[in-house]
Amino acid sequence: MIQFRAATVSDAAKINEVIHRAFRLYADELGPDSHVKALEEPQEKVLDDIAHNFVLVAEENGEVIGSIRIKRLNDDVAYVYRFGVDPLVRNAGVGSELLQAAIDYCKQKGYAAMALHTNSKYFKLARYYYGKKFYVHSTSTTKGYIRALFVKDLSNRAYDISPAFDE
Repeated sequence: MIQFRAATVSDAAKINEVIHRAFRLYADELGPDSHVKALEEPQEKVLDDIAHNFVLVAEENGEVIGSIRIKRLNDDVAYVYRFGVDPLVRNAGVGSELLQAAIDYCKQKGYAAMALHTNSKYFKLARYYYGKKFYVHSTSTTKGYIRALFVKDLSNRAYDISPAFDE
């Protein structure tokens, strides 16, 4: 049975390993010219995120099989990043359950919206987020590729999404 919980310092190495494997697939699907920053991320960054943001893990039989990170941008908007699951459990619903756990967390914290970026040319992932009721707010090329800023409304309150532009 899959359980979801806040990450601890002792999870950092496994989170980093899972994210590297997941983002290697992401890079492979984008093609040889893609530059995926997550593949260069050291374990220290995971530790920093555990200390300063919210890192949620999916765990099965005591093993971390996925994670998602959530950062507060302002009182109304949370930013989701480094979301990935172990390729060994890919397409088994783990990612959807993990994302739903993150959505539930953000609603519980009172956020009006969640935001995230992904490569707009990764059509499979864009369709995935559309299916989860995210919409494309805008695109940018500031990171060297066309990034889509996806947003999910969590309430009927107004919010300022502009802090997500620089993430």
